[in-house]
Amino acid sequence: MDTPDPARDLATTVDAVFVGALGRLANDGGPSAIDKRAVDDARWLDADGVAGDAQANRVHHGGPERALNHYPAEHYDAWRARYPGYDDAFVPGALGENISTRGFTEADVCVGDVFTLGEATMQIAQPRQPCWKPGTRIGIAGLARAIAAEGRAGWLYRVLEPGHIRAGDRLTRIERAAHGITLAELWALQGTRHPDTEQRRRLLTLAEQPSLAPEWRKRLANRARQAAERDRG
Repeated sequence: MDTPDPARDLATTVDAVFVGALGRLANDGGPSAIDKRAVDDARWLDADGVAGDAQANRVHHGGPERALNHYPAEHYDAWRARYPGYDDAFVPGALGENISTRGFTEADVCVGDVFTLGEATMQIAQPRQPCWKPGTRIGIAGLARAIAAEGRAGWLYRVLEPGHIRAGDRLTRIERAAHGITLAELWALQGTRHPDTEQRRRLLTLAEQPSLAPEWRKRLANRARQAAERDRG
């Protein structure tokens, strides 16, 4: 009997694929494509993202390191519990994600993990860094801070092999990053006020991963350096 491959044990079905056109953000009036709608047809996914999905700010959204935005639907359960009265607001698609799933979260995946989805192959490039737009859209001040503080931010993929994707496709991990530091652990390390020696080592391990988006590599390296300098000083 073949030995099971642990990397391939992580799989789920994509419940929805979301795309958004450029419009005006309610309560703010600024340009945004965060108001996304589920689509049933197959959509082309490549380094520029999902066909039909616009980005208002290409500096902080979209691009090869942020081609596909994945948000675990489990987190909406937590947000509804934390913010009573917003049940209708906290539903898949509300935070501007491109794909919604149930089955695994940041506690199960690492930067550098490789997945197949439909015809496409993608690699986790970074955690999503939440901005102010979800909070403004939903009407909750400080939502972005809560998302980051709890590490319920989702993650972003780069596309290794383009192809068509659609709701109902199977999302399967085919390669797990050797460093084994999950996104949940990354957020915990990022938020530690005084990293100890082991935590600094893990920060540097992440910062040295070529699969991690450059801005995050720089951020984590600086975090480790500042902690080391504080200890020496």
